[in-house]
Amino acid sequence: MRVRLDDGRCFTVPEAVWRELQVQAPGPLPPDAERQLERQNLLRRLRRRALGLVAVRPRSKWELASRLAKAAAPELVAQVVADLEAQGLVDDARFAREWVQARRTSRGLGAARLRYELLKRGICPELVHSALQEAAEEEEVLAVDVARRRLPRYARQPPAAASRRLAAYLARRGFGPATVLRALKAVGLHPAGSSGTEGEL
Repeated sequence: MRVRLDDGRCFTVPEAVWRELQVQAPGPLPPDAERQLERQNLLRRLRRRALGLVAVRPRSKWELASRLAKAAAPELVAQVVADLEAQGLVDDARFAREWVQARRTSRGLGAARLRYELLKRGICPELVHSALQEAAEEEEVLAVDVARRRLPRYARQPPAAASRRLAAYLARRGFGPATVLRALKAVGLHPAGSSGTEGEL
């Protein structure tokens, strides 16, 4: 409902809220009712902004709360985020799974890099671990694929230099030492100075 006060202010509030206020219109507006109208109007605008943000791309609860923090008090932000979570529009577990899948596909990132990115976005360690565990079987296959696509850049370099640079590149992408070593072997390289055993990377 749209409520217009004598001073020209307008509020849009749910009909159920208006009924709870038990205000006769036209008539005087008690101070408590005015504060409730202001709160509900702010919540409505905050929800609209939050919906606009999640429509652009999925957001973690922390990301969404951070974007809304300048627009309203923390308790109102928390309420809006909780409402969207209850509606399934914000879901940190789903966000983590989709982030892992998307970043693996588009950027070829390993578990360490993905863990850092998810924690930075406020995903709790338990959900991060779960999302990475679901994708663990793909880790080595992905590392080999990334290594094969990167290898031609080092075609004119000595094998030791190519191996060293490719290993560093894979490590920066978030792949662990053992996975890097196996990926190097899969493309025909070995870490510089190694005897070919996995424990020496």
